[in-house]
Amino acid sequence: MKKSQIGKWSVGLVGGALLAGVGCGMDPASSGVAGEPFVSEDPAITTENGLNSVNGLSSTNGLNSVNGLSSTNGLNSVNGLQNKVGLMSTAAGRDTVAYLIRCALPPGRSITKLDEAGVSHTYGGQIGVAPEWETAGCGTSCQELVSACLLAHINTTGQHIPLWLDGDSPNVGWGQSTSFPFQEGSFYGNLFTSPPKAYYCDGKDFAFGVVPGRIGATQAGAPYTNPLGTNVLCKYRCTAANTSGDGFSSCPGYGADKFSHVMTVWRNFEPATAYKICNRSSTKCLGAVGSSKTSGAQIGQYTYSSSLAGAKWNVIQVSPGKYKVVNVNSGLALSTAGGAVADGTALVQLAYSSAATQIWSVKSMADTTGFFTMMPSSSTTAAATVPTSALSTEGAVVGVSAYFMGDYQKWAFTLAN
Repeated sequence: MKKSQIGKWSVGLVGGALLAGVGCGMDPASSGVAGEPFVSEDPAITTENGLNSVNGLSSTNGLNSVNGLSSTNGLNSVNGLQNKVGLMSTAAGRDTVAYLIRCALPPGRSITKLDEAGVSHTYGGQIGVAPEWETAGCGTSCQELVSACLLAHINTTGQHIPLWLDGDSPNVGWGQSTSFPFQEGSFYGNLFTSPPKAYYCDGKDFAFGVVPGRIGATQAGAPYTNPLGTNVLCKYRCTAANTSGDGFSSCPGYGADKFSHVMTVWRNFEPATAYKICNRSSTKCLGAVGSSKTSGAQIGQYTYSSSLAGAKWNVIQVSPGKYKVVNVNSGLALSTAGGAVADGTALVQLAYSSAATQIWSVKSMADTTGFFTMMPSSSTTAAATVPTSALSTEGAVVGVSAYFMGDYQKWAFTLAN
């Protein structure tokens, strides 16, 4: 399915009221389509999240209750989105309008409205899940599509994280990307009803590649709830859209509620985010010995503390499934000593040179949700390993050894606080 050209955009959530926040230097009141240059994505689309609230949503009222906005009329009509009042009368409300339009309308379509002072603002479309809302009413299907799109872009920290979207809208579509390998979760509901219905469920990889402000990151202050229950993945209760595992054609809410417009989000490690990398067996985390900044310093295991400078890492994709792992404190890359992969070879930090032993195959473990193996790309058997004789030893040097599926060779990548 051929997709429209889509630009990156940002939305985010603070507290329980939806109040859109501007991100990445974009001006929501600028003429035409705001944001970065358009890029063609086929068959699904990329976007950036960061909506830290949407003005007009509370626990008892939906977007249809907001003065000046009505889903029964087209956005370009006088009564669909009124000039000067309601959402158009405050900066926060106008930000919400910007994100509604970006979700609803496709590229090249826009609406122009007046604020409380009579100043004209033009808002451009980008994703286009509900193009009919420009000139006609937004019925239940339209409302669910716009709601799913908005919810998929929530980031409770307001940070701007690249995402890959799958959904049934023709302007989104199905398909996966090697740049976004982890299925985070799915979002659905209807923000226009009273009370609004805002739901999510966990994707199969919700604990992998966790990023700030998203599900899987001990997210606080989100507007959505999980009606499926703790540790119940989407795939166990939702209806699969296809055999490729791209996403879902319907998901349940509470009681008899069921929604047939679901937005599924895929993500990757966020390269600018600091992670701690901790062993399943020892629970200790990788760190440069003595928090050294010296090239060649060995890597040991330590009880994690936010003050432990050498135990924070950036995880940056080099190619599908392969990453360089860079120490935040030193700027040096996780490597093997002497470029070797023999059993017992120590892990060290070195200036990144694209050596095969500095590029790590990071693979999720199907048997232990949230854990990965790490293997230098020059080997199919050597894995980052804590010596079994030193599992409880603070500072024990970590190396590589043949992979035996032991917990001492499984690692969790979680946000470094």
